Amino acid sequence: MHAQHQTFLDAIAQKRRLSVRFFDKKEGKERTRVCAPLDFGPLRGATDTRDRYQLWDLEGKRKPLNIPLLEEDMLDVKVLDDTFDPAAIVTWSFKPGSWKIERDWGQFS
Repeated sequence: MHAQHQTFLDAIAQKRRLSVRFFDKKEGKERTRVCAPLDFGPLRGATDTRDRYQLWDLEGKRKPLNIPLLEEDMLDVKVLDDTFDPAAIVTWSFKPGSWKIERDWGQFS
């Protein structure tokens, strides 16, 4: 787990936005994005079952807006003062109880 794992978990519980600096393998460079923390665990349906920090890119202009990061690709995490509304993010057919990390997000828990 990343050194700032607990910071990530606390941000999920508090619905706090994060500034995340990471290494983007596709572009071959570091990037920093404002994100909503979604979950931690393997991606559903992926053959590579390593745990990932799953984030939602709140600044993204093109889909997909999800950013799944392996521990070694996540360089730094800063908690921001702003919160996010899960209802503005969870636009897919959500099934309650499908998160790996427990949280109290009302109908999106």
